[in-house]
Amino acid sequence: MTYERLEELRNQSAPTWEGLSTEGLDEQLKEIDPEVAFEVCTGKEMNDAYGLTGNNKYPDDLSIVILTNWSINMMDWKLKFGCRWLDDVIDNNLMREGR
Repeated sequence: MTYERLEELRNQSAPTWEGLSTEGLDEQLKEIDPEVAFEVCTGKEMNDAYGLTGNNKYPDDLSIVILTNWSINMMDWKLKFGCRWLDDVIDNNLMREGR
């Protein structure tokens, strides 16, 4: 995933899960929200896009699942399914990097 795509999704505050297994995920999410679509960013892609280093760096093979389309209320995703907003994820990482 490119920096530009991550920024586009960041500006949408896309619901995001770090470290979520992607096995069978499409079917599981479609049961919750038939309109849902998602993309997967790897830890390496996130590290490269934002220059994450040291203890703040993700494992290269970590899956970061980002919703790209959804029809249920965003807050329901957060409260019921424990997601975070992509802008919070990125902003927190950048703060830890001192930027």
